[in-house]
Amino acid sequence: MEWVPCPSPSDLTSSECQTVLDLFWNETGEVYSETTVRLLPVPAWSGNMMLVNKEHEQPVIEGVLWATPFKDDIVRIAAFVLHRRHQGKGWGTLAWERFVKTMVDEGYGQVQLEVKAANHRAQAFYQQRGMSIQRELVGYYASGLGYMMRGPLRA
Repeated sequence: MEWVPCPSPSDLTSSECQTVLDLFWNETGEVYSETTVRLLPVPAWSGNMMLVNKEHEQPVIEGVLWATPFKDDIVRIAAFVLHRRHQGKGWGTLAWERFVKTMVDEGYGQVQLEVKAANHRAQAFYQQRGMSIQRELVGYYASGLGYMMRGPLRA
């Protein structure tokens, strides 16, 4: 298992895109189309990474972190999803630490993201890293209420 640089969602193969769609569905309950994923405003840059299981003949995507420059010194995480068998084992923390170091080195000071209100585990993960809920997002997620969180870039 290894976090590796990841292309923009628009540059994924059809198979890779389907794997990511399956991750979203299985881990968040959210259903997206290939077109929706490909149109995410995420550039090809150092803010993207994917967790790859290289134990198979063809590497398998087990997680993604996609980010995009937002405004001023804020970077926005567009997606951070990890297969449940890897949650709570340090893989999310490892991705976060690499992401923070890279973004700070590039001059960013804050991070913003959206999270489902029902995802208490993710909220706790972000709160432990200095983020706080800024506002409720009604209608953002098809499956329920969401929150916009923001905070300093720190591990």
